[in-house]
Amino acid sequence: MQSDNEKMLQEIVQNTEMGKNTLDELIGLTHDQRLKDEMMRQKREYRRINQAAHTALDAIGAQAHGQSAAARMSVSMGIRTRTMLDKSTRNLATMLAEGSGQGVLDCKRAEKDYPAASPGAQKLCRELGTMQAQAEAAWREFI
Repeated sequence: MQSDNEKMLQEIVQNTEMGKNTLDELIGLTHDQRLKDEMMRQKREYRRINQAAHTALDAIGAQAHGQSAAARMSVSMGIRTRTMLDKSTRNLATMLAEGSGQGVLDCKRAEKDYPAASPGAQKLCRELGTMQAQAEAAWREFI
């Protein structure tokens, strides 16, 4: 049975992979260099936090379980549907703000659901939530 610590770290891995994968899909759809630059900056942050979660899972002898293939496909199909007719900076930024907002909520849920997680896992989860809240504000600047 997984501990709260492992469960929280798994949530962080899945959350950061969702962010990285979404940015990977959207970055090729825009010609707005400022938007691309912000996407790359945020992708680096997701990667950094993802690697920290992987390291913490390794330290407790657990295997990271990232996004499932079905989840990746669902996100990809949603992105294609929402950008089929509108690849504008405004539309992409709206989608990214919504996704960042969902990520913040997922972090809040993880904090409530796994109260016995280690201080390090809790700190990483808060860091991710803060990063996503700041990302949401950054995306809103493009709307």
